[in-house]
Amino acid sequence: MKSLSLVVILLALGIVQANKVPEIYAGQSRSASSIIVDALEAIKVQMVEGWPQYGIPPLAPLEIHHKDFNYETGEMHANGALDDVIVSGLNEFEIVKMSVNLPLSRITMEFNFASLNLTTKYKADVGAGWQMARDGGAFLALEDLNISGQIRYSTGLVGSNNYLRIKGIQLQIVVGNVVSNIENLSKYRIVNRKLNEIIEEFINLTINDNVDFVTEWIDSTVTPACNNLIGDRTLKDIIDLIGGGGGNLI
Repeated sequence: MKSLSLVVILLALGIVQANKVPEIYAGQSRSASSIIVDALEAIKVQMVEGWPQYGIPPLAPLEIHHKDFNYETGEMHANGALDDVIVSGLNEFEIVKMSVNLPLSRITMEFNFASLNLTTKYKADVGAGWQMARDGGAFLALEDLNISGQIRYSTGLVGSNNYLRIKGIQLQIVVGNVVSNIENLSKYRIVNRKLNEIIEEFINLTINDNVDFVTEWIDSTVTPACNNLIGDRTLKDIIDLIGGGGGNLI
């Protein structure tokens, strides 16, 4: 989450940098929106190497060697670990819409991912009044994933507060199809396939039937994370960091 939050900051700051020096656009035919699209295309390429100067690892693909998990709801529980996690497709998105309103400090956008997919090896202890251990390989994909919404920001150039702030991130997420292939949920292949179908339907309904909840969760989680990472930095400080002026966001 921290790395992804930093990416959000980098995207937003590319735009607010334009707001800092609007005279740049006076002699150009390109709009701020097209400049940001170019910046996003460059970021998609850079995601292969990451941003080591900011502590951001490569994101295309994103690799996590080990991650413990602990999920409990009522009597149901699932405890275990994921190893050799690989998330692919984070940089393979289409920019459907990008509109920048400089006077209102607002970015309206829409992205579409053909497929975000995860492969991993898992070990889990699951149960609901009973207990069993499972392990094996796993594959999960979100296909035709659409993300749209707005980012509102304040450059701190007007008023007493000179710090850059992300004022709000309102994103709506809709998934077209979910593919789950988790091994060894059952020793019977037909039951294993049925359990994967249940997981697919659960994820699909969780995302598509709870759009407002997901939107509120993203805003309440990512917005403060971005601002915490920005800290007491002005717009000039951030521009210097992006431009290689030294320092670190972490």
